[in-house]
Amino acid sequence: MKTYRLASKISLIDVAPPLPGFDNFIAVYALEAGEIAIVDTGPSASVVNLLSGLRQLKIEPAAVGYVLATHIHIDHGGGIGKAVKEMPKAKVVVHERGGPHLIDPTRLWEESQRTLGQQALAYQAIEPVPAEKVITARSGMRLDLGGTEIEVVETLGHASHHLSFFDRGKGILFAGEAAGVYIGSADLMRPATPPPFNLEPALTSLDRLIQLEPTSLCYGHFGLATEAVHRMRKHRQQLLLWAKIIAAAVERKAGYEEMGREIREKDAALAGLDRLPPDERNRELYFINNSIMGFAGYFQRYGTGYLNTLSA
Repeated sequence: MKTYRLASKISLIDVAPPLPGFDNFIAVYALEAGEIAIVDTGPSASVVNLLSGLRQLKIEPAAVGYVLATHIHIDHGGGIGKAVKEMPKAKVVVHERGGPHLIDPTRLWEESQRTLGQQALAYQAIEPVPAEKVITARSGMRLDLGGTEIEVVETLGHASHHLSFFDRGKGILFAGEAAGVYIGSADLMRPATPPPFNLEPALTSLDRLIQLEPTSLCYGHFGLATEAVHRMRKHRQQLLLWAKIIAAAVERKAGYEEMGREIREKDAALAGLDRLPPDERNRELYFINNSIMGFAGYFQRYGTGYLNTLSA
């Protein structure tokens, strides 16, 4: 576990779950204002690191007023139920589709185990969040933290319940995975498009974030980057590149391995893969394959009609 001061009253906690190659990968952001908020919690296995990180930042967990959930995938929101036991006054701000699964995580935990297997077990079980702690958020909603206003932005695509959070005053966008993944140590950018992925809302969401014109972008994976609009435009081009490669591959019934080889040959944003340590490179190769599966599943379900309108 490490903490980083990013800007005035904004810090990052690397919650570092107990998996090889997962240091500097899952970020929780702490916002200090009249009310203290954190963006995501990481999985249950990392809550002890989250609490230690808060204390390292001189923030008592009991002082946290809000947990802002970008989405409830186990690596981002799996630890919310466990964390709020130590945060008695905290309210959880979550998309209306995600809230019921925090209150009763039975299906979410079963699905996480089915899709992630041993990785889900390493993340540990998802504990329920008391219903009275859940605030259903909608796009355009504003949270006054006391000196800092946070705007809620619906950003579907990566998940059907994904939210981003925008500090308009500071120009800082907390995008979860709606703007992809950026590993600054290798200058590597990749899509975060696991099944079930939907290209149309993903691009619509990305365009919505670009229109906000943030100056800085806080990635769920991992850290703060400047030139936010430029990075999101590059990511949009990356999504379209992957879409064209995978759509053609699905049409000719190519396998995932062939898709992966072609993507790594043609996507310059992945050039940093070989600069990563072996454990981190293996992690990225796993998630690249997972994202390819999401694209392939999208085209198998919906065909290429939407993509063709973009290419016209």
